[in-house]
Amino acid sequence: MPYEFVPKNPAADPLDRLPQHLEHKPFYALPYQAFDGPHAGVGETDMRFISVGIAQYDPDEISIKTMRRVGRRWTRQAEELPLHRAVDMALFLANVLFNSEQGAVNLPSDTLPGQTSDLMITQEERTPREEAAYNEFMGNVDRRRDLAARFNNLLDCLSLLKEQRRF
Repeated sequence: MPYEFVPKNPAADPLDRLPQHLEHKPFYALPYQAFDGPHAGVGETDMRFISVGIAQYDPDEISIKTMRRVGRRWTRQAEELPLHRAVDMALFLANVLFNSEQGAVNLPSDTLPGQTSDLMITQEERTPREEAAYNEFMGNVDRRRDLAARFNNLLDCLSLLKEQRRF
């Protein structure tokens, strides 16, 4: 698997080699277990890689895939997404995390392709226990700070790429 930490960081090396036998064919693979947020660290996460490669569902499509390992097997619970869905998920997540008010999220028109008007999404009805767990997660200052830092890194990356006229 072609990757190099500069400077070298053996603690971030993955425990497992990138699987080449799966239907998804990686072109670029990020060894991810050392960076998996609160689950980061050797042996503390089942998430091993994020891969961009040939989609398992269509050899003419490129997808992004989470590659997870449980015990001695690569799990089918890993997810493969078309690239546009990964971007749309990031847009939706940013709005849910940082733009929800009083149980609703407003997606301004043109957030998604073909969306010609604002879209108001209201919170689903949940049990009190589920709602408490959700509110506890959302109220965790450290988690929100970590997610905000990741979105700021994304913003910086996108701003630089735009400045360089890469898109």
